[in-house]
Amino acid sequence: MKNSDRDWISSHPVFNSLPASDLVVLLQGAIVQDLPADAVLFSQGEPPDFLHILIDGRVGLIGEGADGKQVVVEFMEPGESFILAAVLTDAPYLMTARTLHRSRVMLIPAKQLRERVSTDAALASKMLASLARHYRMLVRQIKDLKLRSATERLGCYLLALAGERPEGPDGPATLTLPVEKALLATRLGTTPENLSRAFANLRSAGVQTSGATVTIADMARLRTASFSDPEIPD
Repeated sequence: MKNSDRDWISSHPVFNSLPASDLVVLLQGAIVQDLPADAVLFSQGEPPDFLHILIDGRVGLIGEGADGKQVVVEFMEPGESFILAAVLTDAPYLMTARTLHRSRVMLIPAKQLRERVSTDAALASKMLASLARHYRMLVRQIKDLKLRSATERLGCYLLALAGERPEGPDGPATLTLPVEKALLATRLGTTPENLSRAFANLRSAGVQTSGATVTIADMARLRTASFSDPEIPD
């Protein structure tokens, strides 16, 4: 493992409370992989041998049905770990993880992490906070699927994407969709055809598309069209 990778993980919000000596112990056996797009990190049903932390790139967490149908449950961005719940409980993965772009991923042995969490209250607290954030993320998804139309779900997704910009969520915005529209459709719980209709429906709210580029004329207008919830901290 490169020194730069060790420096990166030592500053990670989950691990920055660990003394340097403890971090060295935790990272024994850890590896960093440089992976091409469409590489499978682990498959649904497999035992969790590692906690995966995305250093660079993008990873899709994919659910697979008995009929072979696949849907994207969530996109993992740099800095995010997955799937912590499976690692801590030593239970099989409920999803498959696949790279969507060229990615760099750190793998921390699950057994060492569980042993460390059992003796380190600070690390356990950070892990609990991480689990809580992912829980809230999934609850928001379930609410959106049950309460919002495809157009409203798309609007909320674009608002969240715009909120990641350094200049904040107010005013106009130009965004680049991070994945192909077919993948985005499964993440939003709809079909590519319905996603196209949803983009068309949002034109009246000032949303224009050109390939992967999305231009939003007015964030407040889009927020109204999407019936977006008031800001609630995660």
